[in-house]
Amino acid sequence: MGLAQQRLVQQVARAFPDGLFYKETTERVVTLTIDDVPTPGEPEDESTQKILEAIAEHNRQIEDPDRHVRATFFIITSHLSPESTIIPRIRAYGHEVANHGIVDDTTALQHPELFALQMREAHNRICKDCNQPIRWYRPGRGLYAKSMVPKLQAMPGYEPRFALASMIPVDTFKPTDNALFSAWYVSRFVFPGAILVMHGGSAERSEKTAAAIPLLLDYLQRKDYRVVTLSELWDNY
Repeated sequence: MGLAQQRLVQQVARAFPDGLFYKETTERVVTLTIDDVPTPGEPEDESTQKILEAIAEHNRQIEDPDRHVRATFFIITSHLSPESTIIPRIRAYGHEVANHGIVDDTTALQHPELFALQMREAHNRICKDCNQPIRWYRPGRGLYAKSMVPKLQAMPGYEPRFALASMIPVDTFKPTDNALFSAWYVSRFVFPGAILVMHGGSAERSEKTAAAIPLLLDYLQRKDYRVVTLSELWDNY
């Protein structure tokens, strides 16, 4: 299944060259990305913490720290409460933070100037709590318009392509948000250089993602895949 999916993603990537769907590599390595975090209305960000703990529990079973899972979390800044500490917590767990805009919306339908304004505002909010450069922007619904590309490329420090994925996620819909199904479904899109995506953004969704993650990570470990951040995948493989 991985080879077939890889070929399909390669075809899609050729049609949409301003999106990053995967990294060309022969190494057994993938990126796990978590979208829509944190959950709005949670001052303690307990839902996203469950996802962090699910990854951490997997890592505690791995002696070699170089084999620890490191994910990339795409932040929606309107989901952040004023007292939120989730961004530094994500970083403390060894993960990467990236920009998913201000609101969970179809960014491709926005006027390009509004898109640029909201992207910069989200960037500035993330940077208040973050000790790393922000390199990646993922548009809402994974869709972008051609007019958005120059705005992205004008943002200092950002990679010039939109961070998309090697799969179409279905964990935001019922009944495909089931943890067992989610883990199985995401595993069907694993190939060298794949960019996988799962979701937070609500208490229910985060709980199901936290339940699916150990199953997915166990599968990847059995298949001898490393799971790294998007920046590590892009820079090192």
